[in-house]
Amino acid sequence: MVSLGDVRRWEPGPLDGAEQQLKVCAETLPWIADELSGPAKPGGWHGLAADAAFVKRAQLVDGMEHIVAAVHAARTALMAASDGVTGLRYLVAEADGLAQACGFRISDAGEIVDPGLPPDVPAEHADAVRQEREQVRAELLERVRQILTRAEGIDDALAGVLGRIKRGEIHDGGATSLAAAAEAGAAQGATTPQIPGPPPDPPTDPGAGEHDSDPWYTTFDDRATKELAGIAATFADGIGWTHAAAHLRHYLDNSGDDRTVNPDEMMRDVDRFRGEVDKTTAAEMRRIATEAEANGTYGKPVQFNSGWKGDYIGPEDSKDWYYAMGGVQYAVTGVATVHPPDHPGGEPRIEMDYRTHVFDRYNWDGGKETEIGPVTISDDSMAEMHRAGVAQEYNISGSTDTKHYTGTVPPPGQQPPLPPPPENRDGTRTDPGRK
Repeated sequence: MVSLGDVRRWEPGPLDGAEQQLKVCAETLPWIADELSGPAKPGGWHGLAADAAFVKRAQLVDGMEHIVAAVHAARTALMAASDGVTGLRYLVAEADGLAQACGFRISDAGEIVDPGLPPDVPAEHADAVRQEREQVRAELLERVRQILTRAEGIDDALAGVLGRIKRGEIHDGGATSLAAAAEAGAAQGATTPQIPGPPPDPPTDPGAGEHDSDPWYTTFDDRATKELAGIAATFADGIGWTHAAAHLRHYLDNSGDDRTVNPDEMMRDVDRFRGEVDKTTAAEMRRIATEAEANGTYGKPVQFNSGWKGDYIGPEDSKDWYYAMGGVQYAVTGVATVHPPDHPGGEPRIEMDYRTHVFDRYNWDGGKETEIGPVTISDDSMAEMHRAGVAQEYNISGSTDTKHYTGTVPPPGQQPPLPPPPENRDGTRTDPGRK
């Protein structure tokens, strides 16, 4: 893992220096190629030796073309890494400047060091100032996370190309000249960053406590509760709350195994939730476009990661998803390339591939009652089944397929026409995988 201290020590100069050394080497290769391109068989030379020389020359030429391809792949990757590091230095300096201006310090570990309220803050303003400082602290943490995400992408991209060169995986594209081999190699060095996966699982509440921790002789009523919960799951499935039924049955199955959901289904069924995800996606667009204009990364693909955002799907949104998940965490990750405006004063354009991720811990809060058809079960009794060892809490997560957007970057307050979730309502209620 790359740390903020590592990023602070990164310099574009050594990368540029290495690229220039390879450039000098590359400029000598055509002269060597000229030597090889002479006649393979001098006039009047025939026989086995002449044939062997011809074969050897062809092997040398092919090997030279692969070397040229590898050199240009490395040059392209080094230049891209240098540009990326230059942009990172701008982002780090901007974050450090904000921290210093507000009386904070960002450690090499990426932690926000807060010395506390300034001594001259009046007592009657202390609470308001603390609240403002907490907001600044949250922004600094977000900036550090974005810097590290981008740094990981730069590091992985360069290491990936150099690893392919070391393993001999850079090809010459079937070139018949060194110029064609150089072009093929440069294309392989210009790797596009991959869409980041979901952020690490967010922290969850303690839930019902330790699984199967109650004495066995206190669990008889919990087994009766489990029977009622099974009836509730059957009723939920019968009225179309298929996700709520499936998640409750998974809880009652008592495996504790993770369960996967498709966020597209959630966004298809809950318009308000889709709106929140789209707002986050648009905010990431604006942030990336602002950075591209500031640090000169127009035309260069960059990774982004919104981090986890909280949302609550209530019964007014969808009773199915309310009982299936309720409070959820979501994040948007992707790769975006920003292009300058087509005309002065216009909005920049962006090409973006992205995915949405969700996470939830299936557990019971306590203090409420859930009424599903003829069955009313308290959250306390549902949680008690976990401690009794007859049901088990579990994690729910999932990611959409990759979506693509090309268009202008929306100004604040406007939403871009992002692609909608696909319609998929196939299957029957007896199919546990029904959409």
